[in-house]
Amino acid sequence: MASDLLGIGTSGVMAQQRLLQTTSNNIVNVNSQGYVRERTLVYTNSVGLGTGDMVTQRVINNYAQGEMRRDTSAYHASGTRYDQLFQMDSLLGDTSNSVGTTITSYFKAFHTANESPAEIGGRKTTLSELNGMVNRYQTLSAQFDKQSDTINSTISDETDRVNSLLNSINDLNQAIIRTNGSPEENLMLFDQRDEAVRQLSEKMDIRTVTQPNGSMLVNMSTGHSLVLDGGVAQFKMVAGDPDSRDSTLQLTLGSNKAKVNDQDLGGGLGGLFSARRDLEPSKRELGQLAAAMADAMNQQNRLGMDLDNEIGGDLFTLEASKGLPYGSNTGSGAASVSFVPGKGREVTTFDYEVQFNSATGYEVFSIDGSGNRTSLMTGTTPPAKVGVAGHGIEIDLSGTPAAGDKILLQPTKHAAAGLKAAITRPEDIALASPLKADKNSQNIGSGEIKMTGVYNTGTGSGFGTNSLAPGAPQVVKIDNSGNYEVYAADGTTLIGVAPASSKGQNLMAALESPLGGPKVYADPKATPGYDFSITGKVEAKDSFNLSYNKNGFADNANGLTLAELQNKELVRKNNNAATSNDKMTFNDAYSALVTGVGNKTSQAKTLLQANEAKLTQSTGIYESVSGVNLEEEAANLIRFQQSYAASAQIVNTAKTIFDTLLSSVR
Repeated sequence: MASDLLGIGTSGVMAQQRLLQTTSNNIVNVNSQGYVRERTLVYTNSVGLGTGDMVTQRVINNYAQGEMRRDTSAYHASGTRYDQLFQMDSLLGDTSNSVGTTITSYFKAFHTANESPAEIGGRKTTLSELNGMVNRYQTLSAQFDKQSDTINSTISDETDRVNSLLNSINDLNQAIIRTNGSPEENLMLFDQRDEAVRQLSEKMDIRTVTQPNGSMLVNMSTGHSLVLDGGVAQFKMVAGDPDSRDSTLQLTLGSNKAKVNDQDLGGGLGGLFSARRDLEPSKRELGQLAAAMADAMNQQNRLGMDLDNEIGGDLFTLEASKGLPYGSNTGSGAASVSFVPGKGREVTTFDYEVQFNSATGYEVFSIDGSGNRTSLMTGTTPPAKVGVAGHGIEIDLSGTPAAGDKILLQPTKHAAAGLKAAITRPEDIALASPLKADKNSQNIGSGEIKMTGVYNTGTGSGFGTNSLAPGAPQVVKIDNSGNYEVYAADGTTLIGVAPASSKGQNLMAALESPLGGPKVYADPKATPGYDFSITGKVEAKDSFNLSYNKNGFADNANGLTLAELQNKELVRKNNNAATSNDKMTFNDAYSALVTGVGNKTSQAKTLLQANEAKLTQSTGIYESVSGVNLEEEAANLIRFQQSYAASAQIVNTAKTIFDTLLSSVR
C-alpha cells in the first residue's frame, strides 16, 4: 500500500510541478512579442494509479490567427499609403508652399503695375512675383520627386526586410523538422516562426499552409510560392523600363524569375506602391498647369509693347523633355517632346509613346494614368518634327530606329521643374498695346475708332520690326455712301472696303475687295493680326488712323489683358473631352490638384480607420485564445500550488506508513 501511495504521490508532484512550470512560463512571457499561451495536459496512468503522460502545447486558433494576419496586411497597406499621402497633402495645404498663392500674388502685381504702366516700380514687383512663382513651381515639383525617391528608397529597404523574414521562416522550418523530438524547444520555434510570419504579413498579404512535419508553406495571396519545402523565394527591386523611377519588384525562386504586379502585394509594400501611383497624376497636373500658364502669358506678352518700344517677347521658357527609350530597343532612334506655342490650352496630363513598326513607319499613342493606350496618329518617313493635333505637343524625332523600338514621352511630368523666367528686366513686360488709333481732328461726324484686339504680331501679321509694315491697314476713309475704305500707310493704296452695313464693327473681318466681292482677310486674327471698330455717326470725308504706339508707355491695354488671364479658362480639365468647352482657370486647376490629393488622403484615412477597427477585433479574438490572461494564470498558480502541496503530503504519508511498517518488523 505504501509503495502505491508513494507512486501516486510522486506522479502527482511531478504533474503539478509541470503545470506550475507552464503557468509560470505563461506569466513571465505575458509581454513577450509573439508568445503563444501554453497549457499542459495531464493524462491518468494507463497502467495502475496516478498520473501518466503529460503534453505541453500551444493554445491557438488557426482560423483566428489567419484572419489577424490578413487584417494586419490590410491595416499596414492603408496606413502606409495614408502616411505618404498625408505628407504631400500637408505640403500642398501649406500656404507658404502653395502655387495658388503665388499665382494670385503674381496677377495682383500686374494690376498694380497697370495703375502706372510707365513707372518701373510696379514692373519690378511684377518681375519679382514672376520669379517667385517660377521658384514655387520648381520647388513643388522637386518635392514630388523627393517624395517619389523616398518611397522608392523605403520600398528597397522593405524588400530587404521581406527577404530576411522569408529566410528566417525557412530556417525555422528546418529547425522545427530537426528538433521534432524536443517538444519544449519546438514550442519556442513555433512562436518564433509565427512572429516572423506576423511581421511578414505587415509587409505583404500572405497565405500559409502547415505541413504534417511541422514546416509551413508561405504563399502570396495570388498563389506565388515564397517559402516551400527545400526552397525560399527572394524579391529584388528592379529599375523601371524605360522610366527608372517607376521601379518594380521581381520574384526569384531558383532559376525562375517573375515580375510582381505591385497591386497584388498588399501590406506595407503594397501601400508604398499605391501611394506612388496616387501621386503621379498630381505631378503631371502641376506640369500641365505650368505649361498652360506659361504659354498663355507668353502669347499675350507678344501682343504688347514694352518700355523699349519693342514688341513683347516670352515671359517664360519651358524645357523640351527627352524621350526615354525602352531597354529592348535595337536602333538608335531618339525623340524629345515640346509644347507648341499658342496651344497650351490643349495640353493634357497624358504620357505618350512613339512606336516604330519599321525604320520609317511610326505610330503615336497616348497613355492615361491607368496605362491605357490610345492610337493618335500614324505616319511614314517621319519628318524632323511631328505635331500631335489636339494635344498641344510636338515630337522631334532623330536617329535611326529599328522595327519594334519604342520611346516613352512624358511632357508634363517634369514641365514644372523645367519652367524658367525668360526675362530679367522689368522693361520687358509688355503692358502697352503696340497700336494706337486716332480720329482726324477735322472730322465732321462723331465717329470714334477703338481697337477690337491685337491677335498676332509675328509671321503673317501687319507688323514689321517694332513697327507697322507700310502695306498694313492703317488709314480709314468714309466715302460718300458711308462705306469704310481702308488704305495702307501712304493713304492712297486701297486694301479693301467695308460696307456701310457693317456699321464699322470689326472692319478687318468685314473688309471686301472690291465692295461686294470676296473678303480680303480669311482670318483677320492671323493677317493682319489685329482688328478695330468705328462707333458713332460718321460723315463722308471723315478719316481715322492707326499707327505703331511708339512711346505710348502710359497705355496699359495689353497689361489689362495680361491681368485678366487669371480669370480665363485656359487649362484643360478633362483629357478626353473636347478642348473648346472643358477648361478651368489657373487657380481652379491648382485647387483641383490640391483637392485631388486631399480626397485621396481622406479616403485613405477612412480606409485606415476601418482596417484598424477590423484588426483590433481580430486581434482581440486571437488574444482571447492565445494571449496570456494574468487573472486566469494567477488562479491556476494557486490551484496548482495547492495540488502540489497535497501531492507532496501523499508522498509524506506514504513515507510515514513505510516507516511504520519497517518499525513493526524490527
